[in-house]
Amino acid sequence: MDAELFGKNVLVLRKKRGLSQQELANLAEVSRNYISMIERGEAKNVSEEIIRRLAGSLEVSEGELKGEPGEAKELSIPSPLRKFALNRGLNYKTVDKLRQIPFRGKEPETAEEWENLYEAVKEFISE
Repeated sequence: MDAELFGKNVLVLRKKRGLSQQELANLAEVSRNYISMIERGEAKNVSEEIIRRLAGSLEVSEGELKGEPGEAKELSIPSPLRKFALNRGLNYKTVDKLRQIPFRGKEPETAEEWENLYEAVKEFISE
């Protein structure tokens, strides 16, 4: 399992649910520091038990939380966008704004296409 991807998923889903790190920690019965480590991608060997508790606390499947293909239901960040965002170090708000752009035609399919789109719209979507 990719610790960075898992951490980003936990972060995105936690924010989407409007939970603080402490609230999620309480729900999953782990420390707030551990949630922080997970979200930063520093927790390399998260146990299946913790994954199960986090998924239940965030109301998603374990597969969705792990970022397994075909598991995302509510929040779907296309993998090329995720790859581009991770390479550029974009924050969640920016990625979410990119993800929500309505496309009339073809959605970007590669990290390079997402980068081109970002360069074209970044002054309009930055915080």
